[in-house]
This record gives sequence, C-alpha cells and structure tokens, in this order.
Amino acid sequence: MVSVIKEQDICLSCGECCKRYWITVLPDEAKRIAKKLKISEKKFLEEECTLLVKAYPKSTFGLLTYPVAFLPARVHNLLKKISNSQAYFIIPQVVLRRQENICTFLDDENKCVAYSVRPEPCKLFPFIVVEGYREAYPFCELFKKTHKKNPGPSRSYSKKLKKYFSLVSKKGFQKVWKNPPKKGLLYHSEQKIGEITLQEINEIQENSF
Repeated sequence: MVSVIKEQDICLSCGECCKRYWITVLPDEAKRIAKKLKISEKKFLEEECTLLVKAYPKSTFGLLTYPVAFLPARVHNLLKKISNSQAYFIIPQVVLRRQENICTFLDDENKCVAYSVRPEPCKLFPFIVVEGYREAYPFCELFKKTHKKNPGPSRSYSKKLKKYFSLVSKKGFQKVWKNPPKKGLLYHSEQKIGEITLQEINEIQENSF
C-alpha cells in the first residue's frame, strides 16, 4: 500500500512564513478574528493591526492610480526621493501587526493563536501566485516538494482582492473600514520609505472624488 504524504505532514510549522511577510486582512476576516479573540473589532484593528500602503510608479491612470498633485506634500516628498513618476498606483491595506518582524499571532512555539480564523493568505501559503508570475519560496519545504501552480482557491482569493480594492477605489478606504488603524508604513514598491497616516490616505482619495 502506497503511503500518501499530506501537505500538513510536509509543513514543519517552522513559522518562517509568519516571520517574513505582512499579512493582509479583509473586513470580514477582521470580524471573525476579533470574535475569536473575544474583543471588539475596533480594539482588534487598533491593537493588532496596522496600515500598510504601497505605492507603485505608473504611467497610465486606472484603479487606485493618482497623479502626484493629489498626494499630500509630505507623502510626495518621500516618494520623489526614489522616483520622479507623475502618478502612482497606491494600495492601502490593513495588515496584521508585527513585533520584531514576527506576526503578532505567532507564539513562542511557532503556533498561530488565531489559526482557526487565520486570514486567507495564511491558509493559501505557499500557493499564492499572481497570474503570469510564480513566486518561489526557497525556505518552504511544502513549496519545494509540491510545486503547485495557481490552484483554484488562490484564483478565488485574487478575485476577492480585486473586488475589495475596487470597492476601496469607489467608496474610499474609510467607508470600507469603520475603524481602521490611524497610522502605518509607506512603501515605494517593496522598499519601506517612511510612515503614513489614515488622514493622508483619506486626503489622497478625497482629492480624486
């Protein structure tokens, strides 16, 4: 009889994925995690989450793309130290807070204290892929031994993200989130360049409406 190796048997619970990446949280996930932790959603967002805003230079306008004239002066000054782009694709996210570069929910035994309600990126890792691009995770034994390609759940999550960001673009970040974190980090592509506030995100979007 051939023994079937299950994915959970390959995953060694090393916790490396929890130590390397920011984990995006969507509104429905925030509600579930807060309920699991037996705290209010507002307290969860204030104490366990932070803002993460990534800005990518872009030459054409579209979803969540803003000319530099719409940016607060301080944000624009931070970005122009890296690029002279006249427009940016700006992605505002709520992510799980990290302490010493480790997800706040990872305990001393590399166990997730919110595992049963963890966000979808945690459930899908390491099989999250962008259409046309396949990331490699050399530290992950599960990835090395299975090498899946864009499974259905990953595509489903990608559609959910597109729908979420479309809603953020249409209604505004603070209309999608009732009590988002008040401040967080600003990235130029994948490089951290400073901090950003909820007020500055709102200013960018208000200028575009």
